Amino acid sequence: MSEPTDGGGDPPPENPFAQLDAREELFTKSLQHADRMVNMAAAVRLRLMLAGFDGMLLEEQEQTGQVPRPDDPVVSGFLLHQANELRLTRFAIQRRLDAARVLRDSLPKTWAVFEAGLASEDAVVTAGTLAVGLRAEHFPVFDAKAAGLVQAERATAVERQLADLRDELEPELTTEQHVEATNRRTVRARATRDGQGVLEIHSTAVDIAAAYDRIRKHAVTAHGREGECRTLGALMADLAIDAVLTGTMRSTGEGGPSYPFERLGETGEPGDSTRKLIDATITVLIPADTAIGAGDAPATVAGMGSIDAETARTIVTHTQTWTRAVVDPVDDVILQFDSHERYIPAGLKRLLHLRQPTCGCGCGLPAHRADIDHVQRFEHDGRTRHQNLQVLCRRSHLAKDAGFADVVIGEDGVPQWRNKWGGVQKMKTAFRIRTIDQSDNTPF
Repeated sequence: MSEPTDGGGDPPPENPFAQLDAREELFTKSLQHADRMVNMAAAVRLRLMLAGFDGMLLEEQEQTGQVPRPDDPVVSGFLLHQANELRLTRFAIQRRLDAARVLRDSLPKTWAVFEAGLASEDAVVTAGTLAVGLRAEHFPVFDAKAAGLVQAERATAVERQLADLRDELEPELTTEQHVEATNRRTVRARATRDGQGVLEIHSTAVDIAAAYDRIRKHAVTAHGREGECRTLGALMADLAIDAVLTGTMRSTGEGGPSYPFERLGETGEPGDSTRKLIDATITVLIPADTAIGAGDAPATVAGMGSIDAETARTIVTHTQTWTRAVVDPVDDVILQFDSHERYIPAGLKRLLHLRQPTCGCGCGLPAHRADIDHVQRFEHDGRTRHQNLQVLCRRSHLAKDAGFADVVIGEDGVPQWRNKWGGVQKMKTAFRIRTIDQSDNTPF
């Protein structure tokens, strides 16, 4: 057979993506290497967190002769210490530690994958969390499956597939955990951007599905009403909030869902008991110029973030209680405090809520739902004055009173904590209070 001959013509075109492919390959490999380094560092951090926690437990056991319980103040205090250092929540720290213990002690393949940098912390912690409560004989099968999934899947897919495996291995455990999870049902609120927030209801899947279906059906009905211009999503949100604040949810007629803050005023015709407003408590810091309409500086809702001036003025118009405070415009120090509440005066308590609208430990709990703590305890001759008081959530309050933190009030009036593990934290305040001589005709 003769060799093919060149018949002439144009040469074949060069591959225009050859060099681009080389650059892309370099980028992808560099990205993978960086991700592996991050994962390895996260594994080191998690191992260190667990070692520190176990060391704390051993130290307390040696000193007291008993292993601390999960709800003991020393445990809460140490979790808060790690949360402050890593800028996470106590819940996030607890979840990581619980998962890390199972991974280290019972899922060696998955733990080795993590330490090699081949899986993300989110995926590995998800696997460890799902393994909590499994019987020892099921760990090898679970570990083999998890080790492969965490390398190949996102955390959401890992959770879905390993949850199915857990249900298959131990159906009775699933029933127990469903009961425990049902007992932990709760409601949480968190702030988002632009003056908005999210209300999270954690309950059974059946109740959530039924509630969502009902809200959506009412919203669909209202969406078809003449003159209704809100989106379906906005209608669903307004209906749900209306049901919580007024105790009813209507989707037809003139008594339909309210626009945001319309429900702060009259909620229906006189005598319409089904639209009676349910009382709620929020703490809002509003500049005087904003309140009277002379300015448009934003206000702040305790635990939720800023709101626009018009919304703040609507709240001022309809609120049942209000408190005035004179604040130095230069350094944000409260100079004068005037309790002009329409009903029950709160005096010093209101002043503390102005200074600390949320729990000082940083958990975000609004002040009106938190404790007021004596820095120097009352039974140890601690005075009930603003210089000796701070706003704390119950868990931080108990940890502090149990002696796991020394608290001093700095020259600026801000409480400062130093815990027994070396962490230092300033309590978060919105304002400081300046104590002025009585000759200035101030309340202090």
